[in-house]
Amino acid sequence: MENNPTIITISYEEATLYGRLAVETTCANASAWTKLCLSALDVSSDTELQGHYLRLPWSSALTLVRQYGSKSTQLNLNFRFKLIGEAEGKIKRFLSEFKKARIDRSSIQESLTNKEINEKLFSKGFTKRTLKPFQVRDLQTLLALSNGANFSVPGAGKTTVTFALNTILRRPEDQLLIIAPKAAFQAWVDIVTDCISETAEEFYREPFTILSGSESDNASLMFSSAKRFIMSYDLMIRQQPSVLEFLARQSTHLVLDESHRMKAGWDSQRGAFLLGAAALPIRRDILSGTPMPQGPSDLASQLSFLWPGHGYENEILSGVAPRKVLGSLYVRTTKKELGLRKPIREIHDVSMAPGQLALYSIVRDEALRQLSKAVSNSEDHGVFLRAKKSVMRLLQLSSNPLLALSSMANDDVPIDSGIVDAVVEEGPSEKLKSVMSHARELARSGEKVVIWTIFTQTIKELETSLADLNPVTVYGGVPSGDKSNPDCREGRIHKFHVDKNCSVLIANPAAAGEGISLHTVCHNAIYVDRSYVSTHYIQSIDRIHRLGLPEDVETYTHIYRTKAPPHLGSIDMSVSRRLMEKIRNMQELLDDPDLLDLVLDEEAADDPLDYDVKLDDLVDLVRELEGNSTSNDFEIE
Repeated sequence: MENNPTIITISYEEATLYGRLAVETTCANASAWTKLCLSALDVSSDTELQGHYLRLPWSSALTLVRQYGSKSTQLNLNFRFKLIGEAEGKIKRFLSEFKKARIDRSSIQESLTNKEINEKLFSKGFTKRTLKPFQVRDLQTLLALSNGANFSVPGAGKTTVTFALNTILRRPEDQLLIIAPKAAFQAWVDIVTDCISETAEEFYREPFTILSGSESDNASLMFSSAKRFIMSYDLMIRQQPSVLEFLARQSTHLVLDESHRMKAGWDSQRGAFLLGAAALPIRRDILSGTPMPQGPSDLASQLSFLWPGHGYENEILSGVAPRKVLGSLYVRTTKKELGLRKPIREIHDVSMAPGQLALYSIVRDEALRQLSKAVSNSEDHGVFLRAKKSVMRLLQLSSNPLLALSSMANDDVPIDSGIVDAVVEEGPSEKLKSVMSHARELARSGEKVVIWTIFTQTIKELETSLADLNPVTVYGGVPSGDKSNPDCREGRIHKFHVDKNCSVLIANPAAAGEGISLHTVCHNAIYVDRSYVSTHYIQSIDRIHRLGLPEDVETYTHIYRTKAPPHLGSIDMSVSRRLMEKIRNMQELLDDPDLLDLVLDEEAADDPLDYDVKLDDLVDLVRELEGNSTSNDFEIE
């Protein structure tokens, strides 16, 4: 006689955002429960297993539902799921989204025509900005999706398209919460008055409320009559309980601007929080012009947030091509579609002065030792951190040997006094001298220029050295504020725009690569150095090359690299090679010819290798500066 099926209940814990699975009835065959428990442990390291029940994050519980929820699977394993309370509605919604996404991944079925979209926007007061054809196309696709990914290039109007999307979809009871870097706040604040008519209903004219206060103050605002909010990623982490309560109780459209900031997933606070809360909003949208800055795995957590439990992240991590995983589940506007001229990119390789070269040789040897240790001891976090520090020191030394020397002194790294004296006597590197000369040449021609460097101290030194060009600076330590304040980020950028005597903006791509537009006044960018993070490089390029740039204007990108002898290798060449590999990966996902051009331009450049310096020359130079050379002087009678 056939055994009755095992009943496994699923319930939802609202307070913890966890799912609870329990055996309600058992039979002689307990294989279903055993398989389920093993899968739960494999799906989430946070699984709690005790006797006849298990608990795990709700998004992971949805994965189990996907894996075991089909009628055939339950029949084969002789068990049945039984949904308890709130879990029933949540799982029905999940299954509906899952089926729709599976269809949409192959082919999107647009629900509204272009004419209908424009009519809907017009009826809601969205009349002050006319959407470009490519923006309407992207909006049409996003409207057909349950949740959306907009991977358009920076400057293509992702903010405008997302605001239009929400304008069409929002109901009176719906909230809109934007999680964004602080640099992007102003664009969201401005979007309402830029797009919505003054005569539109107050519901559509409502400004964004910036959540920047204490947790109690922000909680009061979130549960007030306001319905549009902006919050930073950092504050979201510090105020998790209030944000969770808001998402759980309010009907919320959640948008992640620059969503690649959650790429670390469960391994980071922001990623873990967003993945845990992913099933709460009524709709989720992610925006990023650089969705996979380091590699395909960066997409995994973003897809898991967008479609929790669907399994797309596992496909990515198992090596399936990102483009195949995503299919039609995203939109992308390319630079070519913006009608912009291809930027002119030039690479300038500069030799080192003798003292810098000698110090580079010593630091390079130490970096090589640390990197070798890190490769052979990949699980030793301390070894890895020391290796990273050696790499950063090489990057410092490539551009600013005095800065590298200072950091080495702070770390008590012994350096021969002769080499120290030589570096100090040489002063700024040949690369920095070339960059400053180039900036002055552009200023004399009436051109403005943005100079990018990853080191704050180099920014400050350039600010002093280029004082004659009345520069402004933006880096991590510069606070946000109003453009009327000359000491804040917005005030400095405003000065760069309106002050004809301010010829130079010196900035860190990590701090100023997002959320600012310079294309109306600046068409030249100089890179003193670059990091291995492709996002910083691509985003910074797009500050001067974006929608709104006149068709007849050329933009120029100048990349300065330090030459090194072949036997030492150039750290700048390593950065260049890795950036191109990461950008090529993104190009394959997004099918963007502009990204391919970026790769090809750099690959076509000469290697920054100085073949005039031989190993024996370098050995002799180091000995000379260390005072260990053997004198070969002779006199002529």
